[in-house]
Amino acid sequence: MTDDGFDLYSNSGGLIRVTNPVRRKILTCLASSCLSLTEISGLTGKAQSTLSVHLDKMTNEGLVESKSCTADSRKKIFSLSAKLLAHTRGTSEEGMEAYVKTIDTITEPGCNFFKVLLRAMIVATEASGLCISPFMRLLGRRVGHSLSKKITSTKVEDIIGELQEFYEKHDMGEVCVYTFMPLTIIVRDNYEVTLCAAESISKFSQELFLTVLVELTKKDYTITADECFGAGNNYSKFVLEQII
Repeated sequence: MTDDGFDLYSNSGGLIRVTNPVRRKILTCLASSCLSLTEISGLTGKAQSTLSVHLDKMTNEGLVESKSCTADSRKKIFSLSAKLLAHTRGTSEEGMEAYVKTIDTITEPGCNFFKVLLRAMIVATEASGLCISPFMRLLGRRVGHSLSKKITSTKVEDIIGELQEFYEKHDMGEVCVYTFMPLTIIVRDNYEVTLCAAESISKFSQELFLTVLVELTKKDYTITADECFGAGNNYSKFVLEQII
């Protein structure tokens, strides 16, 4: 996060561009958990009086909301009321070269036009300096929720098997179970992309798998590790562990 950049949020009223570094830091803290003013002050290192001004403005904008603490009605607990979609970072010349290379394959025989076009859009957006991994996570969660309604299995092995079939059917990549203890998934993509775009594409799969597992097993899971590797960063590896 740089002080000259911005974060892009969305709520029922539309898009909200957040440029103030203090507000960006507050929102990042609230992304992990609901917090009191005292806790936010401890995490940000800012005075409570300063934070109150920012929180009041963000509440009016629909970025945050508050409720009284059950243990102490005089204390407010703040939480996010908007979704992070993207944030800025440096541009990538390598990424723009990958974008052009991707587009050049779109007219090749047997090319999946819409898949290549979507991939090119992701690479170009990332290379231009806008990281959309938060949006890709939201998208993966939405697809995972939809898939959960169609998968009847409740056993982890069977669920993963059906997800493997789904990825193969829709040419989304090859899914491999590296280990079941802990559950470690590798998705091999058909395209080589820059690391920045690979991370965003990986977030989609991570959230999809996580959502399906949680909804079908009725157990809480979390991503404990993830990486992109391979010559063209076309392998995504992530670990899903049950929260005890």
